[in-house]
Amino acid sequence: MAVLTLAGGAQGAGESFGFTASLSGAAKSRAAFGATLTGSSLAWKLTFTGAATSAELTATKLGISLCRPCRSPAKGKLVLTALQAQLLEQGKATARLRTANGVLTGKVRVAEVTGPSGAPSATSPKPAASSGPAGSTWSATAVALRGQNGNRFEFSCPPNAASGAGPVWGGGAEYFSDTSAVCPAAVMTGDILLQGGGLVVIEIRPGQQSYAGTASNGVTSQSSGATAGSFVVIHDS
Repeated sequence: MAVLTLAGGAQGAGESFGFTASLSGAAKSRAAFGATLTGSSLAWKLTFTGAATSAELTATKLGISLCRPCRSPAKGKLVLTALQAQLLEQGKATARLRTANGVLTGKVRVAEVTGPSGAPSATSPKPAASSGPAGSTWSATAVALRGQNGNRFEFSCPPNAASGAGPVWGGGAEYFSDTSAVCPAAVMTGDILLQGGGLVVIEIRPGQQSYAGTASNGVTSQSSGATAGSFVVIHDS
C-alpha cells in the first residue's frame, strides 16, 4: 500500500490543502508519494521498491506525468494549470505507478488543510460523523466539511422550522458559499419546501471567486466575494 500526499493553496488565502491516497495492485508492491502544491507549483517525491517505467496523476482532462522511467527515490517540480490544481482539490485525480510487477493506483482525497505556517488551519476539514446527518437544523452550514471536495453529505431539515433559517450566500450560479445554511439553500434549488423540510444531499466543492445572490422559492440569498469552500445541492437526493 502506498500513500500519496499533496498539499495545495490554490483556493484558500495562504492555506495548504492536504490530500491522501492509498495505492494498491501489482503483487502487493509498496510505494510512497509525497508532494506539496503551493499556488501552481507542485514539488513531489516518490519512493518504491524495484523498477518503474512511469508515474503520473490522472483524471478526466488531467494528465500530469511525474517521471518516465522512474528511479527511486524520484523527485521533481512541476507547474500546474488552474484546472489541474482544481481537479486535485476536488478529489478527482488518481495516482498511478507502473512498476516491473504491474500497476499501482489509488484515488486522491482531501485529508487536511494547513495554514501558511504549516500549522493546522482553523478551517481544516473535519471527518464526517460515522452515522446520521452532517446537520439537522435550518441554520447548519457546511463549513466543518470544508476541503472534503467531491464528497457528499446529508443534512436533515425539520418540517415547520424554517423560521430559524440561517443566511445564504450565492446560488445564482449553482455554487453556495460553505458558510451558507444548507436547508434554505436547498429550498432555493427546489429540492425541499420551506414548511415541509426533508433530507438534503450536498457535494463539497472548492471555494469560488464570487457568489451571485438571487431570490427563489421564497428565499433570498446574498452576493459574496471569494471564500475557501463551497457546495452544490445534489438534485437526485
